[in-house]
Amino acid sequence: MLIVVDSNIIFASLIKDSFTRKILISSEIDFVVPEWVHAELRGHILEITKKSGLRADEVEHFAEEIFQVVQTVPKEEYEDFLPEALEIMKDIDRDDAPVLALAMALRADGVWTRDKDFDRQSRVRVVRTDELLDQI
Repeated sequence: MLIVVDSNIIFASLIKDSFTRKILISSEIDFVVPEWVHAELRGHILEITKKSGLRADEVEHFAEEIFQVVQTVPKEEYEDFLPEALEIMKDIDRDDAPVLALAMALRADGVWTRDKDFDRQSRVRVVRTDELLDQI
């Protein structure tokens, strides 16, 4: 199974040692993220440290652990799908277009997200944490 992971899932896994982190790290599922997730993570590092109670170096350690398992896909591999994804997400949330474009490019089995905005599109399947828990 190939699942594209939205940044909110990565953030949640860093904030709390939860099922989300366990799924990402120990699952047999192939997880991928668009490369911009790394930049978004760096932009939210202070927020994550506040919410998690961890130091920045601890958050970075967990992020490294997660990104050893979650594959990062360069923009070149999904950029041809960005125009369609932007069109689909234009009235929803254009910031989510790279995630959608990656799912379309890879013909992924779904997008794992907590973002209800993805429920407003019908191009790719939305996968929730409970569903993935049943898989492991």
